[in-house]
Amino acid sequence: MRILVVGGGVSGPAAALALKRAGHDVELFDRVLDFLDAPAGLNVSENGMRVLKRLGLLDAVVTAGSVCDSFEMRKINGDPVASFPTSRSGDLVQINILRTTLSRILTNTLIQEGVYVHANKQLIGIEQPTDGSLGVRAKFHDGSVAVGDILIGADGVHSGVRQCLFPDRKPSKYGIVGYFGIVDLDPSTINWTSRSHHFFTDNVAGKSGMVMRVSDTQLGWLLFELKQSEITLDSWKPLFDLREERASLAEMARRWRLPDVFQPMILGAKEIVPLTIYDLETLPHWSKQNCVLIGGAKHAMVPFLGQTCGVGLEDAEVLAALISRFPAHSCSQLSWTPAHVARFHVAGGAPKKDALSKCPHAANSVPSIPPVGSATARSDVVVAGNFADSSNSACNKKDLAVH
Repeated sequence: MRILVVGGGVSGPAAALALKRAGHDVELFDRVLDFLDAPAGLNVSENGMRVLKRLGLLDAVVTAGSVCDSFEMRKINGDPVASFPTSRSGDLVQINILRTTLSRILTNTLIQEGVYVHANKQLIGIEQPTDGSLGVRAKFHDGSVAVGDILIGADGVHSGVRQCLFPDRKPSKYGIVGYFGIVDLDPSTINWTSRSHHFFTDNVAGKSGMVMRVSDTQLGWLLFELKQSEITLDSWKPLFDLREERASLAEMARRWRLPDVFQPMILGAKEIVPLTIYDLETLPHWSKQNCVLIGGAKHAMVPFLGQTCGVGLEDAEVLAALISRFPAHSCSQLSWTPAHVARFHVAGGAPKKDALSKCPHAANSVPSIPPVGSATARSDVVVAGNFADSSNSACNKKDLAVH
């Protein structure tokens, strides 16, 4: 089957990799010129690490990131409140890592295994057959068109795919804004040896700081507060006037009474990114005919439990298994809804029957995740079916503004 994946963050490349190894012909598209232009810190919990292990990427991710020993909750001034050790199961540990680093590992693996990866491809429209058969046509801002059997939307909370399928479902600002920074860990200026995830919070004032080790040599820090802001997605880019921003944020941290260790972290930051937290109401359906959403495109969630990445990776694995198990069915026939496909529970390295047993087309057997290198990609598949005229497509350029 020929599968188009839109979104080059984490869940998109993971789904593309699993599908490629299952023998499908896969291409990946992302809206930005450089997939890795928006640094942010991620905590990958055991469920996400389990997926990465089955993709053969566990060692690479552990090496590139930093093992998270615990979550340390503190008052804004650093006084301890509570400590929660992270879960461990054999070689599965929780990892703090830069989103750009994890995306690079996944994308490089895709390229090495022969998947075409297209950057600077902003989706502006989707067409699907009018007769209910397999097939989808994706149109991009540069005039190019990609044709496949199924399209997977893994393009995040501001999903262009979701906008095409469900134009009335839009994310809303959650009322949290802040700044994320990256600093090289220099023992001569920054006294920080902990590998735990630290939160410093003033719940009354609605202001918080966070520090996480994202690699052996780098720290990530975050300042955020409960506040509405005009920051948009287009501002999710590294700031250029670092000298002025570092001084301003260092002064803000001082006013908030954050521990003194924040001062060298902020003043030494080599990248600072403004951010706004968005939320998305639960969608009644995750698919429409031959298009399906995964990750933040369908269940964007505020990052309080650190599960955005883990659930997105589980989405990728479950969807790849479903498509491989039922290659002749459209996404709608697979009943890709919250009620029918929630997630797989995993034990002993293989998916156990759970959500699949509720799928109306499922047999008693449950598909196993293909092992690394289990199959090679098939040749292109000619898509059958009658496409609607482009003037009646599900979404066209004048109707869609991808933020």
